[in-house]
Amino acid sequence: MNEMHVERPLRGHNYVFSGGTAGIGLAAATAIARRGPAILLLGRDAERGERAAAQVRAAGAEEAVFRAVDLTTMAGVGQAIEAIGEWRPVLHGLVHTAMTAAMRRVDTAEGFERAFGLQYLARYALNRGLLAALASSGDGRIVHVGAKAPKGLLPDLDDLHFERRRWSLLAALMSSQVLGYLHVQAAAQRWRDLPVTASIVCVGMTRTDTVRGWPWFIRGLYRLFGTSPERSAANVVGLLTAADVRRANGAIFFDPRRFEPTPMSFDPALARRTWELSEGLARSRGLVLPEDGYVYKDMS
Repeated sequence: MNEMHVERPLRGHNYVFSGGTAGIGLAAATAIARRGPAILLLGRDAERGERAAAQVRAAGAEEAVFRAVDLTTMAGVGQAIEAIGEWRPVLHGLVHTAMTAAMRRVDTAEGFERAFGLQYLARYALNRGLLAALASSGDGRIVHVGAKAPKGLLPDLDDLHFERRRWSLLAALMSSQVLGYLHVQAAAQRWRDLPVTASIVCVGMTRTDTVRGWPWFIRGLYRLFGTSPERSAANVVGLLTAADVRRANGAIFFDPRRFEPTPMSFDPALARRTWELSEGLARSRGLVLPEDGYVYKDMS
């Protein structure tokens, strides 16, 4: 049997779901909870977060708690890293599902275009800040949930916030997706000697609350043709539960219906420059990041 379809035991494990209070994140957390690990949900809405934590506990989690965080700022990311460390010093999985879908341009309090800040930079910074906790588990897994970007699309690293280019939601979302691809490719290379894997899971039209502020005809299309959050979460669950995901490191799962990793092959120089720009932006907003040369210490 393919090792990527043999499950590892999850009892005694610790998992964090960023954006895990609804939609695909909550669906994945609920499925993982049935295996009995401890789960931390991150989000902004306390009432929804507590409801989600109760659902995850009812599904069988050893523990399920919610922490309110604002990942649109580096200060908020720093607070999230601190809260996660206080919850558990060792992590077996980190799932990123927090997304934005505003039809009009929105900038964060720190001046970042929102899709860039929330769907890319926050993920980059959380991964960096939680690397030690993930590696300390002996098999830490990072999963980015996103969308399939058009082939050949590259981000404009000289205009990340659409200050010169005309902003549109689609352009901003796709730019943040490709930046995530570059980050995961670079992470797999930089952290190749650590017991940490990073992967991208693409999802298609999914019936979630993300589109509730969109025009009625788009909401109608999602209702007619969108899939359920549970189906879209299938590859997330697969990556967290599979016994061996080495082939998934630095790879992307394009088809949500198939558990099939495709290695990413962007220009390494572009991936390095993206990494360096991201680090500079995060640090310029006061976030303290560990050096890349983290020394692995087995705490499992």
